[in-house]
Amino acid sequence: MAVFFLLLTVTHAWSGGTADQSSDAQTDVTLATGEAVSDAEDDTWTEEDNWDDEWDEGDTIADPLEPINRFFFHFNDKLYYWVLKPVSRGYSAITPEDVRIVVRNFFDNLRTPTRAVNSLLQGQVRDSSVEVTRFILNSTVGIFGLGDFAKDVLDLRSTKEDTGQTLGHYGAGGGFYICWPFLGPSNLRDSLGLVGDAYLHPLIFLDSDWEVVVGLWTFEKVNYTALTLGDYELFTETALDPYTAVKDAYNQYRNGLIKE
Repeated sequence: MAVFFLLLTVTHAWSGGTADQSSDAQTDVTLATGEAVSDAEDDTWTEEDNWDDEWDEGDTIADPLEPINRFFFHFNDKLYYWVLKPVSRGYSAITPEDVRIVVRNFFDNLRTPTRAVNSLLQGQVRDSSVEVTRFILNSTVGIFGLGDFAKDVLDLRSTKEDTGQTLGHYGAGGGFYICWPFLGPSNLRDSLGLVGDAYLHPLIFLDSDWEVVVGLWTFEKVNYTALTLGDYELFTETALDPYTAVKDAYNQYRNGLIKE
């Protein structure tokens, strides 16, 4: 009997120890599982935070004037389909492509002082000197800019600098989005930049009447549209919201130019 009670006592003690160990093991597993779940949740929150950061750093712009902007977007859209596109198509039918390219070269050459000055203001001395060289060569050998001698012969390519980019280069943000009638997409910074661009345009030194300026701008617009017929339709007709697509594309394009 003594041996029986001794065995019973030992067995009970061993079972109790094993149960304690199982309980401890289960507790450890539970804690480990809880920590793993906690880590997974932390990773999930971190990932969501990263998505938020990426969204915040994206090419977005405030649009407090959206109702007005949408109205002018639709106005410009109808103006394109009802007026600009038919006129450009007729112009294209009677004007060879080579002539249209020559006209484009002429107007592009007139904007060279704007690019040269803004390149210099941004500290891009080499680009500024290239623009000055291009202007001299194309205005003389290229016959008033009708030919792009500097690019075709010497491979001196134009930059795309303007006053809006100069303001952005020194930290000016876009502010908010603006869709101007006739002029199209812009923002506060680039709208102010248009004023600077106008004062750097050669026409300002000729003291031309506003009728002449508007007439030349219209002719340039028709000529440019005749060279790019179909591009606007392809972009807007494939977008779920053409207004938003144009706004985002413009903002990304301008930000990309400033970062170059």
